[in-house]
Amino acid sequence: MLHNRLYIILLAILFAGCSKDKTTSLFGEKPEERMEKALAEYKATLTGSTYGWKTVVYPSAGGAYSFFFRFGTNDRVTMYSDVSLEAAASGKESTYRLKAVQRPSLLFDTYSYLHLLSDPDPNVYGGETGSGYSVDFEYAIDSVSADTIKLTGISFDTKMILVKATQAEAEAYAAGSYANLIADMENYMLQNPWLYLQFSDGKKLQVSVNTFTKTFTLIYIDDANQVQLLSSPYYYTLNGIYLQKPITYGGKTFQELFWDSTQQVFYVTIDGQRIEVKVALTSVVPMHRLLGVDFSSLIVPPQELPGWSASFTTIYTGIANSLINGPYGLTLYYSEFAFDVTQQTMNVDVYIIQNNTLYLAQYPFTYTKTADGVFNFTGQTFGGNAALIADDMKPLLDYIRNDRFTMDFIVDTQGGNGRLGQLKSVEHPDFYFTGFPQ
Repeated sequence: MLHNRLYIILLAILFAGCSKDKTTSLFGEKPEERMEKALAEYKATLTGSTYGWKTVVYPSAGGAYSFFFRFGTNDRVTMYSDVSLEAAASGKESTYRLKAVQRPSLLFDTYSYLHLLSDPDPNVYGGETGSGYSVDFEYAIDSVSADTIKLTGISFDTKMILVKATQAEAEAYAAGSYANLIADMENYMLQNPWLYLQFSDGKKLQVSVNTFTKTFTLIYIDDANQVQLLSSPYYYTLNGIYLQKPITYGGKTFQELFWDSTQQVFYVTIDGQRIEVKVALTSVVPMHRLLGVDFSSLIVPPQELPGWSASFTTIYTGIANSLINGPYGLTLYYSEFAFDVTQQTMNVDVYIIQNNTLYLAQYPFTYTKTADGVFNFTGQTFGGNAALIADDMKPLLDYIRNDRFTMDFIVDTQGGNGRLGQLKSVEHPDFYFTGFPQ
């Protein structure tokens, strides 16, 4: 009996000792305390970079976009970016947070230049409805070192590596030098759209820099007379254009297109040798050879473009007037000459608006093309919306059905439209029109 009492007393003492602090960690700190300490250390690293951080994101939809961040201790961040010329010129301030979201995370929690790439409204910056370009603005922190922070997007798995910026880089952003450089390069490319590189084999490689999709492409015709493309997403640096992936041709590899602001010329460096990008008077590769490779359609707006003949302008303006004054009260939004080179088809897709609703009237054609690029279109059966406005469209469609057409590029340097594609009638040389290659 006495033995049992002593046993009970010992158990009571033991339990009393254990109940003093049930939350005391075996490791000396509570989990939330360790997390709070880690977040504080991350913030000290972010705000401790004297000249801020630079990074690049590569959306799954394509392209590459550079960013410069300067994090303040007041939970605000100032950023610049090459998503637009305005974003490169003007620092935008927004807020950020460091928070535990399963693991330590950096959240850009108010609208910023980064949010443009994920804006759900395609009218804001393009991209898909509901997701934009699928770029994250909430990132889990993977690792932190003295000059590099690696992060992974929580929703879209966007990779982001923050690297400490230099004093020269920070000053270039703040002074507007970065924006001026981008403007200088893009204006040069607008005025000189036909650029090419030429290496020791003598072949001219057309240089295409698509500032909308942020894609750099070398285009050439190989020894088998086939059009070849070497492409990579690109972003702007303080030196020029940097490619996500190196480009290799004939054993020669480069990853950067340097801009010489003094001589106003691009160049690459290969094996220590400077090779300048040259200017051609016209496209090195004929436009019809690029169909289905570099573009697949021509977008023709209702507003007149350079390269429209008087006869086309009269017909197209007449169509717009006929539609709006007709029984359905339709507004001509735009037309698209959409090619499918594998099927040898071309649809004249006419987009029309009625009571703020967009409709499509589609006129299908098959086509043949000669080796030197002469198209012959054959009209196919159509119905639905196309049948309802067939009389309105007939003046234009009759030319497409009855004439042969050539295809060529023209350049609008004055109006800022850049490269346009033109279809021109062989039988009626005074009938021709242009559109935006897409």
